[in-house]
Amino acid sequence: MGGSAFSATLPASAFPRIPPAVYHAIKARLTPHLQTLYSIVSTPYEAPEKSDHGDLDFLVCEPLNLTGATRAEVPHEEVQTLLKATHGEWAALGHGPEEEAARRHAKETDNQEETFYQVDVHVCLDKAEWERIHFFHGYGDLGMIMGLIARNKGLHLGQNGLKVPSPPRPPLDLCDNMDAILQYMGLSMQRWNAGFQTKKEVFEWGQGIKKVKPERKMYAQFVEWVQEQQHDASGSPRGLEKEEQIQHALKYFGKKEQWDKLEREEADKARLKEGFNGTKTREWAGLPLQQWKDLKSIMDQVRSELGGEPGILKILDERGEEGVKEYVLKAKAKLGIRSEEETSEVTKELESSV
Repeated sequence: MGGSAFSATLPASAFPRIPPAVYHAIKARLTPHLQTLYSIVSTPYEAPEKSDHGDLDFLVCEPLNLTGATRAEVPHEEVQTLLKATHGEWAALGHGPEEEAARRHAKETDNQEETFYQVDVHVCLDKAEWERIHFFHGYGDLGMIMGLIARNKGLHLGQNGLKVPSPPRPPLDLCDNMDAILQYMGLSMQRWNAGFQTKKEVFEWGQGIKKVKPERKMYAQFVEWVQEQQHDASGSPRGLEKEEQIQHALKYFGKKEQWDKLEREEADKARLKEGFNGTKTREWAGLPLQQWKDLKSIMDQVRSELGGEPGILKILDERGEEGVKEYVLKAKAKLGIRSEEETSEVTKELESSV
């Protein structure tokens, strides 16, 4: 969930990669301490077949006070006091030479005397957020892999849930419950909870991938596989399928009516912008650029006469732009607005009549 929080103050050599045995020992030692401050403490499940770790991530929520009751928040200093590093843990777990080598490397490379573990504590707002983040960051790149699967269906999946992208509008929220999201995607939460020992198991759970190269990173390997699936047997893009899948998701999560309403509103805005705008109104009214105040008055008068944007849209539907033009000319006459050219002609006529 990071891994470079201290890069601005300490060199990379100060944070050697952590062997699995040391990683699990640190986690076992620190977890009980954090449980005195929070009622929920966890670490995202580690990626299968991972040979070492860059840092240790904790997810916590529901702060406790000294009596065990919940409180608003835990001061940063209080957490910091509990997470003091202990030297010599590597040697006790059979990794003494590696620890010593890391210290020598830090000294020789950056004149860094000490090495450290980076421990990140992410405080979640509530249990619901904790469940989502705990899931999405579990098993290494699995969350990103699921995001890729969702994107391939025209959707967006992240630690805030499943959404339908709708630029330039904000995305539409479909669901933030991971159990329901997995059920929709046809994936088993029970299997996820049981755990994965290999990357192959992850891929089989996610999409049934056949070829596995253990030396490759999970996400990069899965991206490669998904790219191979972007075309059907005939070699044609599967773009049309995305729209069908979006519509299916909207119906499944009961958001179809809300989506259709947003689509209608967006279409109405586009029609209104095309059929009743400053440029067309100026042309219809025969006004020069400098009479922008008169232009605004005419447009305001049209909106008032027709009852706002719904009324203008109704005229566009029934009579097209010609219907709107008639109201523009009526508003111009009612307000007694003339262009400079029209005023000049009226003046000439008056002078000639005299």
